[in-house]
Amino acid sequence: MSVLLRDRVWVMLSGVAKRGVFPLHASRLGVFRIPVEITDNSDISSIANDLKKSGFKIDTYADRIYVTHTWSEDNEDPITHEKLSASLYVTVEIVTGEVVDVIYQLKPLEFFGDPYWVTNYRHKADHNAKMIIDTIIRNSKIGDKLIAHYQKSEKLSVDAAIKKLEELTPTAMNPKPRSATASVSSKTTPSLAPPPVAPAPTAPAAVQGEGGASSLSSSGGGPTTISLTGNGTDYSKVDGPIDPGFKSKRQVIGTFQGIKVWGPVDPPGQLGIWGTEVTVDYDICVADGACIEACPVNVYEWLDTPGHPASEKKPFMIREKDCIFCMACENVCPPQCVKIFQKGQ
Repeated sequence: MSVLLRDRVWVMLSGVAKRGVFPLHASRLGVFRIPVEITDNSDISSIANDLKKSGFKIDTYADRIYVTHTWSEDNEDPITHEKLSASLYVTVEIVTGEVVDVIYQLKPLEFFGDPYWVTNYRHKADHNAKMIIDTIIRNSKIGDKLIAHYQKSEKLSVDAAIKKLEELTPTAMNPKPRSATASVSSKTTPSLAPPPVAPAPTAPAAVQGEGGASSLSSSGGGPTTISLTGNGTDYSKVDGPIDPGFKSKRQVIGTFQGIKVWGPVDPPGQLGIWGTEVTVDYDICVADGACIEACPVNVYEWLDTPGHPASEKKPFMIREKDCIFCMACENVCPPQCVKIFQKGQ
């Protein structure tokens, strides 16, 4: 059974099921709810087009997409030796909206005539339904949005969110490849896609950097002279908002993957303010994820900051140069720890 549907399928024996689905008597109906929003017509069309590429028959109506997989069963009559054949199918319905419901119905074998000789029909139909659902989530924008949901709700890195998606969709047909170098954002448009970022090495080597700090080789395309670990004892609570004049009051004491860090810094309890144009006071940040979700060009990724009292993850402006100064992240930040500066400010 697909991990995706384990413990999340409601089986009904009913003449009428929820949201306009009308199964036949004794049909099996499975319902899975996905916590992502699909409301734009462009998103619905994109999902339908992606699934057509997987070889399914696609029908759309208003806010719904119907995905049908057909297969044939062949046999031979043991008495007459007549060749027997039956064309069977299962349809999965995608109900879009503020959440996405994926519904599948297994019709009884008698619906297809009298193919009494077909064996293991329910098992095959159930497997095919799960294969369709795994493919829907893995190969379409639903998967992109689910990754973004995992990043925000569970504070996962892009790699961890992608891995979780892959574990949930093991039977997907021709699974779409994803990687952190092409990070997925629920609001990213193709024209604003960020440039690829080289993968981080598995065991960064420490070298001596400026100011005596450890310099860690990293994936951000720039030097690192700031360590996120240490024996710092400064754990004083800092309330927002971020000081908009911090650049005239603080000094840059190092960099992390090429991003400037403004002191004082005394890890793990005091991390200072990070960034030049996209700036975040890490001592105020509580890692609610609003900035990551709001950014239309995917500037941020989660960064582990173990031992920090406000939160052990922070939004890292790894693609700071892609910022379009829309101010979305600054406007949605609950503790007001984000400040965006136009270039030259």
